[in-house]
Amino acid sequence: MAEPAGEMTDSAVPTPSPPAGLLVVGESTFTRPVEANRPTGSPSWLLMWTTRGRGVVHQEDTVLTAHPGQLVLIEPGVRHTYGVAPDAGEWSLLWAHFLAPQENWLRVNRHLTPRASGAAEAIEDAFARLHRYARLTGDRVPPTPAELPAFAARPEQQSLAMCVLEEIVRLAALAGPAVPPPGPDPRIARVQRLIAETPEAPHTLISLAAHAGLSPSRFSHLYTSSTGRSPMREVRARRMHRAAQLLTGTGMSVAAIARTVGYVDQFHFSRAFRLEFGLPPSSYRRDGGVGPE
Repeated sequence: MAEPAGEMTDSAVPTPSPPAGLLVVGESTFTRPVEANRPTGSPSWLLMWTTRGRGVVHQEDTVLTAHPGQLVLIEPGVRHTYGVAPDAGEWSLLWAHFLAPQENWLRVNRHLTPRASGAAEAIEDAFARLHRYARLTGDRVPPTPAELPAFAARPEQQSLAMCVLEEIVRLAALAGPAVPPPGPDPRIARVQRLIAETPEAPHTLISLAAHAGLSPSRFSHLYTSSTGRSPMREVRARRMHRAAQLLTGTGMSVAAIARTVGYVDQFHFSRAFRLEFGLPPSSYRRDGGVGPE
């Protein structure tokens, strides 16, 4: 693949793109400041995962620097160039050209750095599977990916590859648990992390206080004064924000989402969701995650 960066200029020779219906997967190491120049964009999506060095990607009027462990997405039809960053000797990346409808999983930031524990390693594994599926034959899945680009046009290749591409984008979009603000009591920070990582668990004031090593009354007072909201209010907020992600990012039923975030009773879940966002889960999903003004 002659692909991404450098200055956005239409004077350079345009770089051809693969046909829109063809899945192309590969890995490359670039050494030039301009490796690709597409004044009219590409007919397909372009996904790039940096493994070594640094690159610069221009998309319309936006300039992105790609570091190792970062994912860049370029939409079809978006003018772009890319190449090695000025102070870097090379830029190595895994990449894929693919055609896909504008699904929920593609409605993400175009420059993603995975923060969830293990996400980067999972993305590397997913790319290896993506390479194998692009080389799939009717009776064999290649055991290891080859270094040369793979060109896949058969439906079974593309269906499997699309599942992996969605997995890669969703992994990159995972935020991971929020880091507690600097300065809180370490016992409170420990509970904050527990709630962020497992909001669906059957937390109670007593169980959270025990995790902090405090009495329930002392813990509740200390947590509220340190964070501005009560421990159980924090649990509810974390659950509802996870539910909101599932409502707009998956096709799960409301009942299934309620169970996933820790609610046995769908009515109680809907009431809690309305308290958090001002509208019921079904309306939130229908409106694409937009609450009342």
